[in-house]
Amino acid sequence: MHYTTIKINNAKFYAYHGDLAYEKKYGNQFEVDIEMKCDLTELNKTDKLSKTVDYLSVYNLVSDIFSKQKFNLIETLNLRICEEIISKFDQVKKVKVSVRKPNAPLGIIDSIEIINTMEKK
Repeated sequence: MHYTTIKINNAKFYAYHGDLAYEKKYGNQFEVDIEMKCDLTELNKTDKLSKTVDYLSVYNLVSDIFSKQKFNLIETLNLRICEEIISKFDQVKKVKVSVRKPNAPLGIIDSIEIINTMEKK
């Protein structure tokens, strides 16, 4: 099977996820990378958006997860993003999601990053 890789790199979201009270109150910047392995064999027959993964729809899905749901842990947030992408986009056979929290309350660091990979069953 041949898979095409589609990536969304460094999408930025401001949200109120975290275990600490001030993270829930004041929020934080998050950065997300999404790598999708997709079966796009139908594109050989047509040049239509419906035969690929609409990255705007993926972005909007992730944006909704960030803005409409609340998570104490970015590990849980990351898993939810993986699950939603796999379940909502038929062409996506495998997804890898990286969520970074640049301003994590740990002192002088670049970021905290959680990476999950999930395959369609």
